[in-house]
Amino acid sequence: MKLIEKTLPVEQLNRVAMAEGNAKRPIYRMHKWWARRLGSVFRMITLSAFSDHEDPEDLAWRRFCEGADLQGKIVLDPFMGGGTTIAEALRLGCKVVGVDINPVAWFITKKEIEPVDLDALDSAFEHLEATASQFIKQYYQTRCPCGQEADVMYFFWVKIATCGECGAKVRLFPNFELSRRNNVNVSFCPHCFQVIETKEYDPETRCPECGETFDPRQGVSSRGFFRCPECGDKQRIIDAVQRRGTKLREELHALEGYCRTCGRFFKRVDSYDRALWGRAKEEFARRRDKLLVPEQRIPVEGRSDPRPVNHGYEYFWQMFNERQLLCLSRLLEDIVALPDQNTRELMLIAFSDCLQTNTMFCKYEIQWHKISPFFGLHAYHPIERPTENNVWGTVYGRGTFVKCFQKVRRAKEYCQQPYERLFDLRGRRFSKRTGTECIEGQPVETFDKLLNANKVALLRCGNSEDLSFIPNGEIDAVITDPPYFDNVQYSELADFFYVWLRLALQDVYPWFRPELSSRPEEIVKSDNLGKTTTFFREGLTRVFKECHRALKDEGLMIFTFHHNKTWAWESIAETLLDAGFYISASPLVRSEGKSGFHSSSGNIRYDAILVCRKQPSGWDEGRASSVKEHILHDAAHWTRRTLESGMAINAVDVFTIVMAKSIEYLTKAYRSPGIGNKPVSIASTLAEMKDLVDVVAEQSRAEFESSLRVENPEVKQLALYLRESRRRYSS
Repeated sequence: MKLIEKTLPVEQLNRVAMAEGNAKRPIYRMHKWWARRLGSVFRMITLSAFSDHEDPEDLAWRRFCEGADLQGKIVLDPFMGGGTTIAEALRLGCKVVGVDINPVAWFITKKEIEPVDLDALDSAFEHLEATASQFIKQYYQTRCPCGQEADVMYFFWVKIATCGECGAKVRLFPNFELSRRNNVNVSFCPHCFQVIETKEYDPETRCPECGETFDPRQGVSSRGFFRCPECGDKQRIIDAVQRRGTKLREELHALEGYCRTCGRFFKRVDSYDRALWGRAKEEFARRRDKLLVPEQRIPVEGRSDPRPVNHGYEYFWQMFNERQLLCLSRLLEDIVALPDQNTRELMLIAFSDCLQTNTMFCKYEIQWHKISPFFGLHAYHPIERPTENNVWGTVYGRGTFVKCFQKVRRAKEYCQQPYERLFDLRGRRFSKRTGTECIEGQPVETFDKLLNANKVALLRCGNSEDLSFIPNGEIDAVITDPPYFDNVQYSELADFFYVWLRLALQDVYPWFRPELSSRPEEIVKSDNLGKTTTFFREGLTRVFKECHRALKDEGLMIFTFHHNKTWAWESIAETLLDAGFYISASPLVRSEGKSGFHSSSGNIRYDAILVCRKQPSGWDEGRASSVKEHILHDAAHWTRRTLESGMAINAVDVFTIVMAKSIEYLTKAYRSPGIGNKPVSIASTLAEMKDLVDVVAEQSRAEFESSLRVENPEVKQLALYLRESRRRYSS
């Protein structure tokens, strides 16, 4: 037995995990990946998977804080995604094998862990600063109201629709605000676009230039509809797109700039700014045939998210305007020309990541004074008032190439000297270096080479249903985070980055040669692609069977999971049994935090860590009459421990705990000596346990209050939250 099968120091870990969920480690900020799991959680999983059950909990926590060395252990992640398992296992001295079917995921992980000379990286950036930046900056200049030349931080655009009733031209402003900050409101006149500054929000703001009176917070478009200001008719934006037959036209109306004398400022665009835009369009047209711009069509068939196709976008390049395409192409050309492959690829990571803040699918956050990344909503969400970023960057601003390069550099610094962000006894955060650990792995091409060296990584871009390159029984632990049915359509999202990366990598890596990143065998549930729950389950079963074959007999397979439907838990349990595993333990830990998206419900805040061993379980307490008692007892125990760790908890969270404990004991009891060969009914037991969520909550609440011996308003509210659980989960 290993420590993770007995306990986990969640009292300390949950707090660190929640903080990390809202401020990821530098390595995981290098490039966007969806549903990325927490480094702190996977660090503890890896440590406790290789710690003996007799080790005290506080020893595991000391190793977490001070560092550890698991040299010689081999860890496999068959769904490596953004590389959390790979990075955390390497940091602890393990050898790693990572596989992912998506080329973007493979490339991100590869660049996270490959060593780099920071001086060489800086030299490459300086070269780009002397070449590409000079070309780009000329298109992001303006005149400050004080008369001096200034840098443009953001250009503000608006889409234009034609009213289907009266034919009027309608600018789809959701509001007429530019900024709300420090008790100063900046808005613009809907008639003449003059920028107006007021001390506070004024619902009857008067334009000093044209005399128009307007409410800055009352625009004409909202939630996919617009109201024509001429005839008053309310219409769908998508209908206006269909009438036009292509994406809506956009109009430039304002900008935010930076002046070295005045600082940041807003202004209405003038003739200088319009002329500059005209120059950019002319240069784009002149060089169009030679630009490095993706030419792929946006896939229509089988899309999970019909946007942006139903908003008139046919090609990926149409998600950018001409100035963006011109500048991005020049930057990519100069990156591709860099002589050193490692630094070139790290610059490609910075370039690719900056794409999500340099597309016309971005909006400006008026309360935070910065652009919002395209994938902030994890969807292709068209914007009625797009914001054009400064591609290279200036002193301030978010998501520019300069800022993305700085993220990459901080990430590689962190890899060379990783640290933990912890809390002292007074609740104050501090950073602590973890011994001599580092996150670096030299890439190898075969498993034999992995065995004969340390600090190495074998990364494959392919289907984990075939892991034949790994001999039988050579893996010490499988630690992963598999896809969660239909929660995230990875390839559909990753195509946005893939089509640009492919321009630079198709002649280097064969998996970047196909037009798009999607693969028919990708394990995901998608009704639109004809990939059913059965397809998902069968594919996951084949991967788990391969893990079973590659795993040592005493090895553990560990993965995190949560879902708000019983059918998903049933499917996972049956998949594990079919693959030859049972769940030996299922501790609970805090999940991604406020930014978490890897869930089927926005308020699931905890992951079940499913610790699996090869069958048979040999569980000598597996009589059918005692299974439910064990489930209830263990679920109440982990609910109470979660509360004791200082975390809030609600009905969805307790449901996750009860389901995790249910499939743990059901897979233990399946064909156990205490029951004989008659299988336990997983579906009926889960349905019954779902209705006992209230019982678990009441029991754990009582135990928790008793142990504290004080009034705790939050805990008293727990029972009230959970009384609605039957209604919530009755469907």
